[in-house]
Amino acid sequence: MTTVGLESVKEFTIPVTILDATLDALAKAGRRGEEAFVVWGGKIDDVGGSAHVMSAIQPEQQPISTPDGLLVVVDGDALFALNRTFYQRGEAILAQVHAHPTEAFHSDTDDMMPLATTTGALSLVVHDFACHGRHQIEQWAWYRLVATGVWMPLDSSTTITLR
Repeated sequence: MTTVGLESVKEFTIPVTILDATLDALAKAGRRGEEAFVVWGGKIDDVGGSAHVMSAIQPEQQPISTPDGLLVVVDGDALFALNRTFYQRGEAILAQVHAHPTEAFHSDTDDMMPLATTTGALSLVVHDFACHGRHQIEQWAWYRLVATGVWMPLDSSTTITLR
């Protein structure tokens, strides 16, 4: 059987419990005026080309405020620990999630300093520091990594299913 890579996935299934916990973590950081990252891990279905989010990790990180805006730094040791944990669980990194203080968009920093680096991975950016929970999901920005440093808005060929 041929293994389906993340770039071939057409449907991502996300448990509402993981989504809500992620939004809570982002909103908590937002109340401090900080951005934060959460990374989703899961498994890819070899047959159907779907991916299932199974867990979320908020890696050790350092929020930074600059005159140009906010950012988050995750150092090499924290990245190693994140990858090791997902590997030990038999999971792949499927997505990175963070919130912006205002609009949801992928900044130049988001493009060039991702935590999810496998082609086909998702990047979800939530507006207003995720303070609305799931209530304004239509204002979120979903992106997909198509090449190193190249994130494209999610198109209609990829389905996101909340369960």
